[in-house]
Amino acid sequence: MSLFKFRVYCLGACLSVVIALFPVHATADVSQQLRQCERHLQANRLTSGRGGTALACYQEVLKTESTNAEALAGLEKIEARYAKWAKRALDQGKPSKAKQFLASLRLVNPESSTLAELEARLQPTRSSTSASPQQAPASPSESTSQPSESTSQPSESTSQPSEPTPQKKAKITDVGQIYEAINTTECLTWPSPETKEKGGKNGWDSFYPKKDDIGLIVAEMKHCHFEDTTVYILKIEQHYVPISSIGAQVMPEESATE
Repeated sequence: MSLFKFRVYCLGACLSVVIALFPVHATADVSQQLRQCERHLQANRLTSGRGGTALACYQEVLKTESTNAEALAGLEKIEARYAKWAKRALDQGKPSKAKQFLASLRLVNPESSTLAELEARLQPTRSSTSASPQQAPASPSESTSQPSESTSQPSESTSQPSEPTPQKKAKITDVGQIYEAINTTECLTWPSPETKEKGGKNGWDSFYPKKDDIGLIVAEMKHCHFEDTTVYILKIEQHYVPISSIGAQVMPEESATE
């Protein structure tokens, strides 16, 4: 045998071996893949789940072998399972649940006759729900249509305005208890920007409160360090004077109204 003929013979034999072995490897891969598909099916990982789904697995097999009987049968099992669940949900009066199962069934086989049949059953449920007449509002009862005497006729206590409570006044007894600076104590809270602007030594100009001066109490607050002490803000003329209750005497109402 010449060297040329030997090379041709070897080439042909090698090709025959490769061609013969390829289907064997392909068949082995498909069988392994089908076993994985079956595991997904048994675990109910049909169209969603971690690590793959039965639907995607069988579809992958059919890409390699479009007529693989086991893969086609697997898709039919998935379809039948969703159809069974959707029918049970409809029988139990759970249209929302049935709608979810039918959506998954549509992923498996959008041309399924069972899908069309079950969707037809779902339509009357939707229409009856939307077409159900709204409950007529209840007619108002006599108690709500006719006002009672207590609400229709104002009582004397509500019809007549109450007399305003007279504001208290205080007399300065110790000028040493006056907070000259507006930030002298952290216990002092000014009720408004105006009182703060016109309060304290910086806002008094030439004015300075004297002993026995009387002012209107526009604000009062508990001292933050001494429970038995109150801080007053007195309005004397157009000025505001913060003072401790230790250095001020609240006047009786008779004297305050004069």
